[in-house]
Amino acid sequence: MKALERVYTIISQQFSDERITTAQAANAVGLTRGVTSSYLSKLEKQGKLLKTGSRPVYWQVKCEETAFDKLIGYHGSLKKDIKHAIEAIIYPTNGLPILISGSRGTGKLLFAHTIYREAIRRKIFSENSLFKIIDCAEYKNKINTLLQNKKTFNEYFSVSQKNINGYLYVKNLQVLNHETQRYLLNYAINQEELNTRFIFSTTNQSVDTEYENFKYAIVKINLNPFNKRPFAERIAFSCLFLQNQANKLNRQFLTSFHFIIKLANLTINSITELNNHIQLLCAEKYANAPQDKQLILSKLANQNTIRITPNQQSLQKEVAALITKALQLSPAINDLLNKVIESLTNGETIVEQNFLVLKVLNQIKIGTDESLLNSLIQTIQLSVKKNITHRYGITFQKETEFWRYVALAFILANMCNDNSVTIKTKSSIQFETKSRYPRSYYLYKQFINKIYPKYVKDPYYYIPFFVLMAQHVEKIESIHYNAILLAHGESTASSIQQVINTLCGNYIFEAFNMPIDISADKISSYVQKYLVDQGPSTKGNIILFDMGSLRQIFREIKKVSDQKLLVVNNITTAMALDIGLRIQQNEMFESIAENSQKYGSTTDAQYYEGLSNKKNIIVSCISGVGLSKEIKKLIETTLSPSLEVITFDYKHLYVLLKNNNRQFFSKTQLILTTTNIDDDMGINIINVYNIFDKQVSLKLQRILLHAGESLQSSNSLIEKMLKFLSIEGIRDRLKILNPDIVIQESQTIVSHYEDFYNVRFEPKLKLNLYMHLSLMVERMLTSSTSSTTSLKDMSLSPREKEFISLSKGILQPVEQKFNIKIQDYEIELLYQLLKDFIFA
Repeated sequence: MKALERVYTIISQQFSDERITTAQAANAVGLTRGVTSSYLSKLEKQGKLLKTGSRPVYWQVKCEETAFDKLIGYHGSLKKDIKHAIEAIIYPTNGLPILISGSRGTGKLLFAHTIYREAIRRKIFSENSLFKIIDCAEYKNKINTLLQNKKTFNEYFSVSQKNINGYLYVKNLQVLNHETQRYLLNYAINQEELNTRFIFSTTNQSVDTEYENFKYAIVKINLNPFNKRPFAERIAFSCLFLQNQANKLNRQFLTSFHFIIKLANLTINSITELNNHIQLLCAEKYANAPQDKQLILSKLANQNTIRITPNQQSLQKEVAALITKALQLSPAINDLLNKVIESLTNGETIVEQNFLVLKVLNQIKIGTDESLLNSLIQTIQLSVKKNITHRYGITFQKETEFWRYVALAFILANMCNDNSVTIKTKSSIQFETKSRYPRSYYLYKQFINKIYPKYVKDPYYYIPFFVLMAQHVEKIESIHYNAILLAHGESTASSIQQVINTLCGNYIFEAFNMPIDISADKISSYVQKYLVDQGPSTKGNIILFDMGSLRQIFREIKKVSDQKLLVVNNITTAMALDIGLRIQQNEMFESIAENSQKYGSTTDAQYYEGLSNKKNIIVSCISGVGLSKEIKKLIETTLSPSLEVITFDYKHLYVLLKNNNRQFFSKTQLILTTTNIDDDMGINIINVYNIFDKQVSLKLQRILLHAGESLQSSNSLIEKMLKFLSIEGIRDRLKILNPDIVIQESQTIVSHYEDFYNVRFEPKLKLNLYMHLSLMVERMLTSSTSSTTSLKDMSLSPREKEFISLSKGILQPVEQKFNIKIQDYEIELLYQLLKDFIFA
């Protein structure tokens, strides 16, 4: 089968009488939306599909007009019967026999003749084929004559030189005994002649069709009596017979819609009896005024007069308006919708809205056949079970009265739709319902999309919401998260969803089964559509998926929602259940997020945007992680714990900087490295070896202050880093002394000079001083020579004398600790190093 034919076959079978969007068609045929759209356009050009609307575009299978289209109820009470009749007509090779049951005057002969006309239309029979009637009532006591007649008739069909074929209509089968009934039915099933088909009819259920030899071979059709037909159909029959009389008498009739209602509500079983009643009524009016061209059938009302003219073509279109007037649907529905909307906006509970809907259902008399109502109830129950209970874990009560009202609400919606009731409300009932009950509205809309997809945008079809969902809204709306399961495969996600929602007994998760080759963009589109349909949650969004890049999925989804987001990968049923129970208990988002990081080494979770959800400093040294860890330790022991310190291998940092935008580093206050890196994203990046430069150290101080650190801790960190880096630089040059100890002593000496002269040396100068003092102490320790001051006292300025005197006191502890004597020229060198800074 070619792809185009396959697409048409699937659509024509699944959506034979529905309008669908391109997206619905794509899901049904399993192709991409673009490819499906191309095929649908080709099918439209071939005349197989109808295209309507825009944004979205709707497609519908173009159906040929059938002989059944002229029957009243072909889209209503007769819909299933017509479907079964067509099955019998087209069944190869000579169709299936049909048994039509129904009380007298229900239209059995008309239905049988319509089957015959449809067979001709489908070219199964030719135009000259016959439709012959055998009335069993005429052979009640002459069975042999009936059988002989039947054989003679069949021989006429089979061997006639004209090769005539057709239907044999055997009526009043109930008058025969069971043995004869079985004989005729069995003969119809097993006859081999291809050109004879049988239609049987009976007025009751006394025909034995449960005999095992033909239990499944006879198509059974049951026609309801007039008073069991839907109200809209009874109105249509009344108008049809009035129109027939207007045509026959060539007179115009004037009447009122109350009179039409009276005819439709006559307590009679027979459609024929209604026709006779109307014929006698018109005959009476005609006899009273045979010369008048206009006959008045009933008392008239100025605003509700109905005019029926001979050969009027528009009467059937006016039937819808008649029903609307008869039921006063427009004012009743508008009043109901306005009251429901007002109740929603006023914050009243769903109990109030449920009361308003039930009140209207009780007030409006909807004439509905009980069998049809029961059939609709079963259809709704099956759809609810499949599309709400099975998927979302919501179980509904079993009371018959509850389901009766649900069905009546949908019948009311159908009547409003069929009769084009004009809606005049201040706001949209869909909008207000979604605003008040977003999660319940979402479930209901999923259900409507399945049972009435072409009416999903019609406001009438949201009236049943307040009946169906009334007892479950409180529980459903108690969930304050949007939770989604994403998994590759045809049913992986939906299987987990069904288990979790059922165990929790509530709508916790929505699920999307994804193709194997799906992209992150497409996954994001699934989530985006869901969040739009569902609406924002109060506490955040939780996404569980099976495989893929955690950060990529997080980033793509974060683009479409600014709410809190938790993404967990490598999902299992147990993990989903744990999260589902936490969601049901309405735990805080942070609690669920933190616990999601404890599911095992194969599972990762992210609930913050970027590298971290806390203010952080990144440390990355090109020489390796050892130095990075030392600097991290230094920072953590000096600054407040509010700043997270993260160490990275330099190559890892380089990749992150290249592949992510500024948003990824939104919480990063500073990056410390041991090499220079270009800053293209506006991130503070400092080479730690440059903090010896005053401008760089001041920049570091400003960054730390901006991050919330105190001036004291900021300066302390700079000091410690200078010491640490000094030790690293001096370590290789000292041969005897412990760098940690000698640097500590050097820092103390420098600090005394700063305090005495009330100055603050630049980091680079401090590094030079630490280096100089450390090496000086080791030189004094290893030197055996002594020296004298090179400068005569008389040549010293007062500042120099003061400095030398001060220095001797500052250096004395070092001399005592290391048992050395600092030579005068060393003090002189110190003076030369510091004079420009302390006397500037």
